[in-house]
Formats: sequence, C-alpha cells, structure tokens
Amino acid sequence: MKTETERIQKLIKNSWDGFMWHGNNLKEALNGVNAEIAFRKPAAGAHNIYELVMHLYCWRNFVYQHLAGNADYKVEINSAVDWPTQYEKTEASWNEALQLLEKNQSDLTEAFAKITEAQLDESMHGRKFTWYDFAHGIVEHDIYHSAQIAILKK
Repeated sequence: MKTETERIQKLIKNSWDGFMWHGNNLKEALNGVNAEIAFRKPAAGAHNIYELVMHLYCWRNFVYQHLAGNADYKVEINSAVDWPTQYEKTEASWNEALQLLEKNQSDLTEAFAKITEAQLDESMHGRKFTWYDFAHGIVEHDIYHSAQIAILKK
C-alpha cells in the first residue's frame, strides 16, 4: 500500500506530465504554444499564456522555497512577481519561462520526495495551513491554470 507522501508525489508528477482523469496535464496544455500564441492577449485586462506560466512558476517556486527551508520567502499577491506586466515578447523569453517551469518541476519533485508522513500534518512555517494543504494546493493551482492555458491556446 502506498503512503500518503507517495500519493502526493504521484499527483505532483501527474499534474505536470502524467495521466489526469479530467484531461490535459500542464505539459500537454503547453505543448504547441509558441511565443506568438503565448504573448497573445485574449482581451484587454486579461492574462496571456506567458503571464499564466510566470504566475504558475511564481507560486510553484514559493512552494519549493518553503520546502527547501526558506521560511522567510514571500510573494505579494498581485505584485509584478505574481503577475508580470513588463517583459520582452520574444521566443527567447518564452523559452526561458518554459525552462524555469521545467526546472521548478524537478526541484519540487525532489523536495516532495523528502517530506515525511509526520510533516504532512505540521503547520507550514507557522501558517494556518499544513504541508498536506500546501502539496494539494499546488496541484489544484496547476490544474486550474492548465485549463485556462488550454482555452487560450485555441
């Protein structure tokens, strides 16, 4: 029988590039997106795929930093780090965003492999939620934005 930490690790892997019962995983949603598609604004005030990818990276990196022990790492919601507004609309910057996300997946996978069953119920650095909540939250966040990306790339 699998442990809860093993189940969480599988969820994190699957939401990135494995089987998802609801449809595409994040990597499949991004498949075929080039810079032209990534930077296309669907409507005034709406986020494009590039901004969604950087937002995903922002919060995935937040999770990673805390798993790595950096309890002081903070992100201000709706800041330029959370939702970038100033960036180059080039193939190079798009590829860099994808590479950041790919590297972060590797980092998250390694970090979650080290978490213990007992840690899952512990408060995450004195916050109101546990490491268990944190793990499921990042998967749910990925799924939510994967669906947005799938719609925007059409």
